Amino acid sequence: MRYFYKLIFLSFFICSINLVVSDEVKSEECTTVGGVITEASANNSCQSEPSGYGIVAYKLYLCTAAPTAPTTTTVTDLESCVIVFEEENGSSVTLSTGASVNLGGTQSLPPAGVYTHGVMHMNNTFAITAKKEFAVTYNGQVSGNGVVCVTADGAGTSGSTGESNDRTICGDSTLTAGTYTESLTSFDNPFNATATANNVAGSGANITAYLIDTNEFLAVNDADVNNLLGVVEFANAANITASTTNVEISFNVGEGMSIDGDGITGDMFMGSGPFQATISTN
Repeated sequence: MRYFYKLIFLSFFICSINLVVSDEVKSEECTTVGGVITEASANNSCQSEPSGYGIVAYKLYLCTAAPTAPTTTTVTDLESCVIVFEEENGSSVTLSTGASVNLGGTQSLPPAGVYTHGVMHMNNTFAITAKKEFAVTYNGQVSGNGVVCVTADGAGTSGSTGESNDRTICGDSTLTAGTYTESLTSFDNPFNATATANNVAGSGANITAYLIDTNEFLAVNDADVNNLLGVVEFANAANITASTTNVEISFNVGEGMSIDGDGITGDMFMGSGPFQATISTN
């Protein structure tokens, strides 16, 4: 697998809230020359920016203490948490760098207090739209050959048994990108429903992500996975005051997709990668 961790990373500081959603990056940012991704970078698995990154968010909590992790027979203990966003059917948003989105649903400001942890409940699917130019030609997994590759319209899975191989079309600059929806059903091979990262991206924050089933128990296999839960210990606790009146979310998907060229077969793979979202308050 080209990545194992789809993690939720939240970092807070006094008088404003920064919500960052990212993963433990297994690969470096793609190296480009004049906007063209180099062969060495593409063939070594790198991260780049898609033109669109779709997620489905259900709930967001802020917590004054660490929640207890889910098990295969129990849900996450959220007794120390307050919900600040909820949409029962999921809020579908397409992210782009620096853009603000309205999650809709039911939103509420947390009561004044010091919040040390955050929890995000989201779908385990990620919809990627991208068009990239490379220094050498690649084969599309669906069709074509050329220095420009785009995401194909379709859907597939990244799980314990491997990854779908119908993600890309390659050719020339006239290609138009489709949207490929990837479902994450395991963090590793063999199946693993839990992934942990400390000091994520040098931030000082620690995070654990869980793949959960329909009961919100820890999933026991790929087929059991229904959603994803991210629990974060903030590098700096958030001090929410009575004067907080507004919350706005902006996103950075500068490394929101993974690129992996196969130097032997010449095939090009594109999948989801980390993204960041900033929540500011006033």
